Amino acid sequence: MGTKRWGIKGGLLALCAGLALSGCGGGGTSSETAESSDSPKVENVYKESYDPPVTITTAWGINPIAEFKNGETIENNVATKWAKEKFGIDIKSLWSVTDANNAFTTKMRLSMSSGQEMPEIVTVGDDLLAQDLIDSGMYQEAGPLFDEYASDTWKKAMELDPNIWNPYTRDGKRMGIPILDYAYNNDYLLWIRQDWLDKLNLQAPKTIDELETVMEAFKTDNPDGLAPDKVIPLSIGFKTTMNTWMGDPSWIFGAYGTLPQQWNMGEDGKLEYGSVNPAMKEGLVKIKDWLDKGYIPQEAALWDANKTAEPAVAGTAGIIPGPYWMSGWPLQDTEQNVPDAVWKPIAIPSGPDGTAMRHGTKFSNGVILIKKDMAHPEAFFTYQNYLFDNYADPAPGSPYDYGLFEGYDYELDAQGQPIPGEESKDGAYVNVTLYLLVHDGARIPDAQMKALLKLADGEEPVSKMEKDVALNYGPETPAAAKVLLSQEEISKKNMFTGPTTETMKSKLDYLNKMENQVFNEIIYGKSPVDAFDAFAQSWQSGGGEQITQEVNEWYDSVK
Repeated sequence: MGTKRWGIKGGLLALCAGLALSGCGGGGTSSETAESSDSPKVENVYKESYDPPVTITTAWGINPIAEFKNGETIENNVATKWAKEKFGIDIKSLWSVTDANNAFTTKMRLSMSSGQEMPEIVTVGDDLLAQDLIDSGMYQEAGPLFDEYASDTWKKAMELDPNIWNPYTRDGKRMGIPILDYAYNNDYLLWIRQDWLDKLNLQAPKTIDELETVMEAFKTDNPDGLAPDKVIPLSIGFKTTMNTWMGDPSWIFGAYGTLPQQWNMGEDGKLEYGSVNPAMKEGLVKIKDWLDKGYIPQEAALWDANKTAEPAVAGTAGIIPGPYWMSGWPLQDTEQNVPDAVWKPIAIPSGPDGTAMRHGTKFSNGVILIKKDMAHPEAFFTYQNYLFDNYADPAPGSPYDYGLFEGYDYELDAQGQPIPGEESKDGAYVNVTLYLLVHDGARIPDAQMKALLKLADGEEPVSKMEKDVALNYGPETPAAAKVLLSQEEISKKNMFTGPTTETMKSKLDYLNKMENQVFNEIIYGKSPVDAFDAFAQSWQSGGGEQITQEVNEWYDSVK
């Protein structure tokens, strides 16, 4: 996902907070850590602050959009000073690297293979790296530490998704702590040009058939007077995947009962790979038909997610699938090209038998690993509990009502009111959440949706979260959140979130290439639709049958 996407998330990344510290829960009076069987017994007393200070070592993958002021760096900044002064925690950086082109993953692998000192607390977004670090044996079982030291706020947030620990569970042991993200962040709906619908006197389509009627009208009777060959009724792309976050085509297959390129629950209660479900044939036929009629881009097989936004912003696309927050970015930019354009969110259309499905997104975006020989793992929970209890979703009137660090992510005028960023003394605020030990600071998955639904119902923003979503997201975002949750039951997450299986390591690249080639050949008319049946058989015999068995063995071990 392009860095621009971080722009719209920037305001939420900088969510700052605070209730009065309610006591760091989760057994804060215990005198020793919960230990895995092979970690040494160490006297560790949980405190709200440590004197003398304790050290936590880490390594930084600096987000490329991170900015610093006052001569600060990722190693020494307002957040590291805050940790030292508030908690007596000295955050020591072993190394840092700007995380462009997988630089952090590369550096971490080099450290692991060359026997360099490894960080005691490390947050990892790359899933393969996370699994390899767990396999290395350098990082300890984190579940018992979480059970003993995590605050009630953090624990309740983690309970919102019962499968949240699955990717990092080995033989029943929770080896890493999932980094929570906002719920439904990349679940999608359809954004449609409401001004076009109005001019054509059409209603928002609720079924695939009605959608075709709308697309035909957008193309052949365009309200803005665009020639048919200049209009893209539906902007989708599948350059790298049929299951993406913007311009996504997977719901088209969902109308017939499957979602491609993810593991779904089959009718027999076992996990099945969606791309080989027979329902894929009907979806491929439909996409081929839409390509032939000019409803989707002729270059869809060459378009990635970001490319699909271009005709939408240019004012030449009528519909684009994407997340509920898209009215802020990129769709708000449409008005620069077409001042009267109006984008509205609508539900995912259903297929012939009323079926609708969209891919769901998990409530996490990485993992926290804790080194085996870490002297004071409880100190990390002191730090992170505070953020969950005071920062993740603060009540009105909190001491952090305007931000975390005055002069960095907010400034107040003489009357104690916040000054807009562009009017601040140095003309810029910085996103201080990028300086924290865990990227994004602390997020409670459903907090953002709850705030948006209150705004959608016409309530004034009162809490910090409500003010932030009102200010930082586009005007249609609350309504889009409501549309999204009206179809909550059609959201289907990828059910396989475990480590790469043995057969995947040797066969998955080949199987994926075969899948993409066959699907594109069917859509572009180079192969008959029956080529799907031969593909499904080849997929099974080429390693897919064994992968399916391994995936279900993993699922049986964690469900």
